[in-house]
Amino acid sequence: MTQTGKANGGSDDRPQYVRIGDQLRDRIARGDYAVGALLPTEGELCEEFKISRHTVREALRLLTDAGLIQRRQGSGSRVLAAQPHQNYVHAMRSLDQLFLYASDTRFVIRDMSVAVPEPTLFPEIGGDGAEWLIVRGLRLERDEDIPICDSTVMVNAAYAGIADVLAEGSGAIYRLIEDRYGIEVLEVVQDITVSPITAQAAKSLGKKKDDAAVQVRRRYLGTDGSVILASVNHHPTDRFSYTMHLRREGAKRSWV
Repeated sequence: MTQTGKANGGSDDRPQYVRIGDQLRDRIARGDYAVGALLPTEGELCEEFKISRHTVREALRLLTDAGLIQRRQGSGSRVLAAQPHQNYVHAMRSLDQLFLYASDTRFVIRDMSVAVPEPTLFPEIGGDGAEWLIVRGLRLERDEDIPICDSTVMVNAAYAGIADVLAEGSGAIYRLIEDRYGIEVLEVVQDITVSPITAQAAKSLGKKKDDAAVQVRRRYLGTDGSVILASVNHHPTDRFSYTMHLRREGAKRSWV
């Protein structure tokens, strides 16, 4: 069984996911996992290191950020290089993968109301005086209690009827709307900025009031271009990573 940190006689006080990431990085550098090969699955790594799935994902995120591996839902983590790239272009997420993220996490509602959205949050929807269903809460890993982000979700009043099932906490909000109203989210417009953390987000995420946060705003558009729902998410800067996968048009992989 693999041991980490102080169990090996050291005095390494770094977070566990960093230590696990370093061990996996060393294995890749030694050739234990060859370029093009797959790493052990998340479940296998959880069993080997006796850690949670969240810790495994954070360790793999470090390898992804370093350009060592590429992670694909359902296909595992493939080794891209034996050494970190100095200027690595992160691998990009598709719209389907964004939706998968919402499905693989859970949203714990703090409060819900019908009100006019603050124009400062979304000038695109908060300036006409129309009321929206506003839902505030925390998004967490499905199997963990560690918060990913503090979220405010604004649902177009035309679809506010989903309020009666939101408290059940099952599924992504956009999916509940699609299923009930027979519509489809065609496009998501996303903005990412760094801003001062809000008082509520600081409290929810265990951060200081003067900390910065990564603010991710999304508008979910229907086939007619109307905004079905919008969200403002505040992520702690030390637990946020955004990746993009850019491919030349017409190019094909040399590996499967």
